[in-house]
Amino acid sequence: MSSQTELKPSVETQQKDERRAKRFYIGLVLLLFAIQATILGTALKLAIGDPALAVVPDYHQAALNWDESYRASLASDRLGWNVDVIVSKVSDSNGQRAISVELHNQQGKTLDDLNVDAVVYRHADAGAFQAVDLPSTGEGRYLGMASMPQQGLWQLEVTVDGAGEPMTLSRTLELED
Repeated sequence: MSSQTELKPSVETQQKDERRAKRFYIGLVLLLFAIQATILGTALKLAIGDPALAVVPDYHQAALNWDESYRASLASDRLGWNVDVIVSKVSDSNGQRAISVELHNQQGKTLDDLNVDAVVYRHADAGAFQAVDLPSTGEGRYLGMASMPQQGLWQLEVTVDGAGEPMTLSRTLELED
């Protein structure tokens, strides 16, 4: 009988040890899952909440019509046009800067009566873009004002309509105050 009494506590102890081990390993797996979920949630919050990771304006449409977009970006070179884009180095008290686009054809003659528009956005916040109309002021110059109060890298996308074919120009500017 003494051997049966010795076996009985041993079996109970073994079962307690098994339960304790099950709880430990299940808890460990749940803890690792909670850590992974926390890291994933933090990464998603940072990725979605960062304004620098916004999609640039009209990117999807330009990607769908890549051939036309690429052809429009090369139109000024193909036509032999000289395009000068000048952005004021200083901003006024409201953060407005003057944008000037000068267009000359292959012979150096000024190009008036075109529709020139621009889209301006800061690289650090591509989701906050601004459309700017650039009306003709004569002698091939198109002038407008854009809100560009902060320093840093800015993108200027100019669209010229009425040139016989679509034309786009892209300029990256580094503004300093």
